[in-house]
Amino acid sequence: MRSLQLVKYDLISILKSPFTYIAFILTIGLIVFQASMMANFNGNHKVDTETVFILGNWLFLFVGLLFVIKTITRDYSQGTIQLYMSKVSSRIGYIIAKTISIILISFLFTLVQYLVTIIIQATTKSSNVDGDKFLNNIWFYLIFFLFFGLFLFLITLIVEKPAVIFTLGIFLILIVPFIQPFIPLIPNIGDDIQKSFKYIPFTYLTNKMTSEITFSHWQWFISVASIIILFVVDVLYAIKRDI
Repeated sequence: MRSLQLVKYDLISILKSPFTYIAFILTIGLIVFQASMMANFNGNHKVDTETVFILGNWLFLFVGLLFVIKTITRDYSQGTIQLYMSKVSSRIGYIIAKTISIILISFLFTLVQYLVTIIIQATTKSSNVDGDKFLNNIWFYLIFFLFFGLFLFLITLIVEKPAVIFTLGIFLILIVPFIQPFIPLIPNIGDDIQKSFKYIPFTYLTNKMTSEITFSHWQWFISVASIIILFVVDVLYAIKRDI
């Protein structure tokens, strides 16, 4: 099966699934609820769109990663992985197709986050979010989903257990950021470990889910290099792996 056909099937699966619309309704509902609470409890009924924007980013990145995981594990959970991995060429095409699907999911969630924020701005008394933040979201969502998606895809190829991948994905997004503030408490090496986090994508990407999205030169290099390396490793492992 050609790569573009696989991508098409991934997108159709997302659009046809009722869980897609349930997830969007719940996510958007939480954002709207926060905005309405801010308007009701603020004396001038203004909404802090920066806070709404940050909450929206965290929610859409978290839910979007779950969509990515569902996409990269679906063929294992349905028992259809053998159909796509019978030949070396088809295995390479399969990895390429899943990577393209991750990119399209990234663009989808970037667009929805943008539309939700714009609608809230237009319907409430609030200041406009800086347009550069929306532009930053395009590349940040892309890097975030590609890094975590390709990493979790590699783990999927190794363990072949969707439940493990969902658990690991949730752990990386929810538990790792929670643990980070306690790292400096480790005697002797805690501070050094904390300083190293700014060079580790697992930590600095999750930190930027709720903070200003800016990358140092090293973070740009590490992010792009990590994505390229993960893609190559995914391809090489898929070629050699017995499915």
